Amino acid sequence: MNAGRSDVQEPNLQKSVLNKRGLKKSDLHKAAVFNPEGQRSMWIALFLLPTMLVFLMFILWPIIASIYYSFFQWNGIGEWPSYYVGLRNYQDLIGDSHFWNAFKNTVVFVVLNNLIKLPLTLIIAYMLNNPRLRFSNLYRTGLFLPMVSSTAIIGIVMTFILNPWNGPLNKMLLEIGVLGRPVDWLGNINLAMLVVILVEVWHYSGQYIIYWLAGLQTIPKELYEAAEVDGANSVQTFLFVTIPALKPVIIIVTLLGIVMSLRVFDIVMAMTGGGPAFSTDVIGTFIYRNAFGTASPRIGYSSAVAVLFGGLIMVLGTLQGKIVGRGNHG
Repeated sequence: MNAGRSDVQEPNLQKSVLNKRGLKKSDLHKAAVFNPEGQRSMWIALFLLPTMLVFLMFILWPIIASIYYSFFQWNGIGEWPSYYVGLRNYQDLIGDSHFWNAFKNTVVFVVLNNLIKLPLTLIIAYMLNNPRLRFSNLYRTGLFLPMVSSTAIIGIVMTFILNPWNGPLNKMLLEIGVLGRPVDWLGNINLAMLVVILVEVWHYSGQYIIYWLAGLQTIPKELYEAAEVDGANSVQTFLFVTIPALKPVIIIVTLLGIVMSLRVFDIVMAMTGGGPAFSTDVIGTFIYRNAFGTASPRIGYSSAVAVLFGGLIMVLGTLQGKIVGRGNHG
């Protein structure tokens, strides 16, 4: 009974309040419509809409489509694949020697790239972090400049520099007597991968120097002062003070370097296209060649390779996130 009375009294109470304030019910509705919080939410949604559309069109949809295409045999012609083959594409890539060659080359690229890049950029960042170093900002700018250029331009320029017949590098080395004859840097199956890796290291070294500098600047200066008082030289300070203090950053940057290296495609495509004799063929170029670089495109097969390799990258990315999370909570 009391509940029923309260329900009857509530509209009357609301009406009396509105009458006392000289308001109408329509005014209350307008106030609700033009609520600042509601407007704020509307503007947030409006500004997020372009980003969400780009995410749906260029990230989420390609992932879903690739998974779907991987179960079909399709050459990309026609509106939609119709010849369902189940797991045959995944079975085919297991027995494909070209796939395993590309996988091996990708692993080689990842390992050598990070073994060269990470220690080298850490040492450079350590030297640049020295407050006694003059013109350190100028050096930082010069080392970061290659990052400004696109990978395609870097690849074209380096292909010209490394040209065996009229490239500046061969001419210089021949003139000073280092070489007796021109070297085909990108045409030699034993040299091509190493050359591509070195170009990639040079291109992205500035980015990793920034990572290391950010980590170095978190180390308390008191540790360096204590090491100096104890008579430690620069090498000892680096090995026994800097490296232990940077351990969390080293783990994060190493995982980041591995994940970024697994995505290699553009520099290989621009410089060698996967050659010579598939010696620089990586997973990215393998997928591209099977999907778009042949007279008989294999979209379904390429999608299966992309799904498997994308899954590997996602696992490593998740591992990186967990390690970073532990570091933040630790």
